[in-house]
Amino acid sequence: MKRFMLIPFLLFACFSIAACGDSEDVPPIPNPMETPQQPDDDNSDTSVSDRGGRYLVLYVSRTSNTERVAQLIQKTLDGDILEVEPETPYEDNYNAMLERAQAELEAIRRGDYPPVKTSVESFDDYDVIFVGYPIWYGSMATPMHSFLHAHAAKLAGKRVALFATSGSSGISTSVDEARALCPDATLISQPLLLTSSSLSQMESRVWAWLESIGAGREEPGTPETTSMKIDITAGDRTITATIEENAAGRDFLSRLPLEVTLEDYNNTTEKIFYPSPAFSVEGVTRGCAPAPGDITIYAPWGNVAIFCKSWPYSKELIKIGRIDGNGIEALNVREDIRVKIKKQ
Repeated sequence: MKRFMLIPFLLFACFSIAACGDSEDVPPIPNPMETPQQPDDDNSDTSVSDRGGRYLVLYVSRTSNTERVAQLIQKTLDGDILEVEPETPYEDNYNAMLERAQAELEAIRRGDYPPVKTSVESFDDYDVIFVGYPIWYGSMATPMHSFLHAHAAKLAGKRVALFATSGSSGISTSVDEARALCPDATLISQPLLLTSSSLSQMESRVWAWLESIGAGREEPGTPETTSMKIDITAGDRTITATIEENAAGRDFLSRLPLEVTLEDYNNTTEKIFYPSPAFSVEGVTRGCAPAPGDITIYAPWGNVAIFCKSWPYSKELIKIGRIDGNGIEALNVREDIRVKIKKQ
């Protein structure tokens, strides 16, 4: 774990936070958190009503936050999923992206919608359309503006459920925008908003929301217990591991599948990588003396460390799992390793 150069790093971090603000899907919003407003007009509904519906999940995501929420909804409901993409991809440079987002929002207010390359011929096969997007400057992300504007007639009579991710601002403005863009669609009156402070509870929040609006699989049956087993593939070899039943372990599982480079650290004492954002460690017991095969988080830095050798007790290490059997041998080499990690 890279524990040196602490003071320069902290100084750099302070200046970075002051300059860039939030690092989520969204540009920084100067306004305080808004309270989602409950619509009181005719084109709203309190729930999906009939379980066993056919679902389509549409989403826009500049980074991966909204995409992760969309994928969880799609997987939970066993529906279809489609990313709404701008005709011209957004710049990697954050400031350039902010300038473009502002310009596009101003153009939309003048009735000029930026082109998107995603289209749907018909929504007839679906009972409910889930529409997800990041909040940009308090508004719905511009590609979803354009998509809904272009497909308003096709969405007439359809039930639409909104979900969004945000650094700190609320969802109510974007709900009003969706209602104006699709006046003949029926909006489910309870949207879902996940801010940067609640993304670590994504799974539980999404499941509770779907339950509250009455969405479910065609044959829900007995709820399945989430498997805590994972596969780690390096080259042509796959090893298995068991993840701990704690907040950090569940957050780890919610990010899968992942493809990361495990950096060799301290003469193959451990293999490390830095998840972004860091896994939630709130309420998780700290402190362990790792043995070969233990999967841990070093709390001060947020990096995951898979130990290839024993290490003395550290109060800052959090154990989140363990590689099964002798599988650690596959990682015990003096080089960085590219791996794919997925749930079993």
